[in-house]
Amino acid sequence: MNNNMEDAKDLKWKIIFLILKISKVMRLFQSCTKKIQMLTTLILITFVMTGFYILMYRKLDDDMLRNNPFHVFEESSEADIGCTFPKVDPFSDVAMKFNRDFPKIVCKGKDWVVCNMSECYVTKEILDTVKDISCTYKDIIYVDDHTYIIADGVKLFNDEKYILNQTDYFKVSCFGYDKKGFNLLSRKWQGYKAGIRPMATSTDISPDSLNVLILGFDSASYNGIVRKLPKSYKVLVEELDAVILNGYNIVGDGTPDALFPILSGKHEWQHPRARQKFSKDIHLDPDLFIFHTVKQNGYQTAYYEDMPWIGSFQYRYNGFKKAPADRYLRPFLMEETKSGSKWWHGKKGRYCIGDKPQYKVLMDLTLQFLNVQAKKFCFTFIADVCHDEFDLISTVDDDLVGLLRHLKTSNTLENTLFILMGDHGPRFSPMRNTYQGKMEERLPFMAIRLPERLKRERPNAIWTLRSNAKVLTTPFDIHTTILDAIGLKDYASDYAVPNTNILRGLSLLEPIPSTRSCEDAGILPHWCTCTNSKWHDVDKKDPNYFTVANTLCDYINNITLEKRSQCAERKLTSVEWVIKRDGQSSNTYGNSVYYQLVIIMSPGRAIYEATLQYHTGNGSLTVTDNDISRISAYGSEPACLDDRNPYLNKYCYCI
Repeated sequence: MNNNMEDAKDLKWKIIFLILKISKVMRLFQSCTKKIQMLTTLILITFVMTGFYILMYRKLDDDMLRNNPFHVFEESSEADIGCTFPKVDPFSDVAMKFNRDFPKIVCKGKDWVVCNMSECYVTKEILDTVKDISCTYKDIIYVDDHTYIIADGVKLFNDEKYILNQTDYFKVSCFGYDKKGFNLLSRKWQGYKAGIRPMATSTDISPDSLNVLILGFDSASYNGIVRKLPKSYKVLVEELDAVILNGYNIVGDGTPDALFPILSGKHEWQHPRARQKFSKDIHLDPDLFIFHTVKQNGYQTAYYEDMPWIGSFQYRYNGFKKAPADRYLRPFLMEETKSGSKWWHGKKGRYCIGDKPQYKVLMDLTLQFLNVQAKKFCFTFIADVCHDEFDLISTVDDDLVGLLRHLKTSNTLENTLFILMGDHGPRFSPMRNTYQGKMEERLPFMAIRLPERLKRERPNAIWTLRSNAKVLTTPFDIHTTILDAIGLKDYASDYAVPNTNILRGLSLLEPIPSTRSCEDAGILPHWCTCTNSKWHDVDKKDPNYFTVANTLCDYINNITLEKRSQCAERKLTSVEWVIKRDGQSSNTYGNSVYYQLVIIMSPGRAIYEATLQYHTGNGSLTVTDNDISRISAYGSEPACLDDRNPYLNKYCYCI
C-alpha cells in the first residue's frame, strides 16, 4: 500500500511540474494571436483534468481493492444448512456508487419491409407515400458457423409478398419514387429482416405437450436485474408469480460455463476438445445439446443469440459445423453487423437493426416463433445492451414488461415453461473489485415460471420449486429441471460429483437437500459464494503470502510464453490480499488448503483474482485457468493477437 501511495504522490508532483512548465510556455505565447492563446489554454485544461482523473481513478481503484471486506464468514445457526448465502443489498452504498443511468436507445429511420411469420411485404405507410416500388430480396443461407451464402436476388414490386422458404432471414434493397415528387424525387432503402419460414413438423402435438421459452441476458446478476429492471422484476414476481432462485451459483467463468450446463447438462470438458487453442478443426457436436434432444421428440427449436463475433460457442471455440437448432440467427447477424465491424465503428446505430433496437428484434422474433403450430423450444440470449455496459440494460425494461404481460394475456403460460435468466454478473465493471461485485458476478439471476398445466398435473411441483429456491442450485440443475418438466427426464445427465454418489444436476421439481454444499453441487472453491465456508486472512509474514502470488505470476507468464515475441512478460506490482480456507473433513477437499488472492501485474495494471490449491502432502501449489478471474478490463491490451488466440486475451499485453 505504501509503495502505491508513494507512486501516487510522485505522479502528482510530476503533473505539477509539467503544469509549471506549460505555464512558462504560455507566457511565450502572449505576443501571439488570441486563437493560439485559446488553443494553448484548452490544451492545458485538458491536460490538468486528465491528470486529475488519473489520480482520482487510481485512488478510487485502490480504495475498492483495499477498503472492502475480502470475504464474509457467517456461522449457520442450523446444522442442516449446507450453504449460507451472502447478504448483498442491490441498493447498497457500494452498488449505488457505481450505478449509472443511460438514456433509452432510440433508432432512427423507417423500415420499408416487415415480416409476419413467413410473409414479408412493404408496409402500408410506405405504399401510401412511395410509388413504383421495387424490392430485391436476397436470402442469407447458413453453411456452418463461420460461413454463409447470399442467394441470388428475387425482385418484387409494390405490395407483392416475399414468402420465406429456405431460410428465416434475408437482406433487402428497395427503390421507388415519392408520390408528391412528380417522378423526380427518388427514394431508396435497404435493410435486414427475419421471420419464421414454414417447416415440416411432428403432427403428434398431444394436449399434454409443454413448450419451453428461455430468455437470457448477459452479465445479469440477481441484484443487477432488481436494480436496473425494476418494472420487469415487479411484473415477473407479482403478476406472473415466478419463482426466483436465491441460491443460484455459477460453476465457472463467463458465458460458456453457464450455457454448456444449461443447454447440454455437461461441462465443457465433456464435449469434444473444440477450444481453438487445441485445434482449429474440431467442432462442437450439436447432437449433445438439448435442441437435438427435444427435436428428436417432436419439437421445433430456435436459438437466437446476438453479438455473434463473440458468440458463446464461437469466441473461444470453433463453433458448430451444422446448425444446433432449426432456427439459428447467427448468419443473419454476422451479415447485418459485418462480423461485428458495425459494433466497433462507433456507437451510432450500434444497438439498432433498422428502425428497431436489436434486443427488440430478438424479442419480437421470439414471440413470432411461439405462434408456430408445434411443440416449441426457444433459447434467446441478449448481450448487446448488457455485455460491455450492464447499466444500459435499463433501456429494455418497458419492452420486457410488454413481453412478460403478453405471455400472460395470450395464455402462453398455460403450457409453456418460462425461464428468465442471466449467465453471470458483471465481470469487468468497477464494482467487480469490491466484495459485493465479487458476489454479484457469482450469483446470476434465475427465475422460473411453471406452466399452469404442469401445476395441475403435479400439484407438489410449485411448492417444491419454492422450497428449492432457498437451497444452493446451479446451471446443471436447470438442464435437468427442463427435461423433467417436459417429460424427458430420462435424457438428463447421470454424471455424479467425483467421490460421491450425488448427481451433479438435480431437478428443482423434486426436493433438494438443504444440506447441499458447493462440494455436493460440484462447485469449485473459487466460485463458491457460501459464507459458511471458513476463509481466513493470511498475514504478510506468512511464508505462503508471497509464494502463492509468485506461483500465480509464473503460471500467467507460462501461458503467454508461446507468444513471448508479442506478449510482454508481466511483473508482480502488488499483492492486494490473500485469504485461506483450511482443509475440511470431506472426500474432495480434505487433503488440501485453498488460497485465494488478488494481485496487480504490470505492464497495464492487470488485476487478477485467483484460487490456488495447496497440497498438504507434498507442499505443492496448483492453479488452472478455470481458477483465475481477470477483474480489470483488458481492452486493447491483446490487440496484436489474431482471432485464433482468444484464450490469451486476459493474459497478454502486446509489446
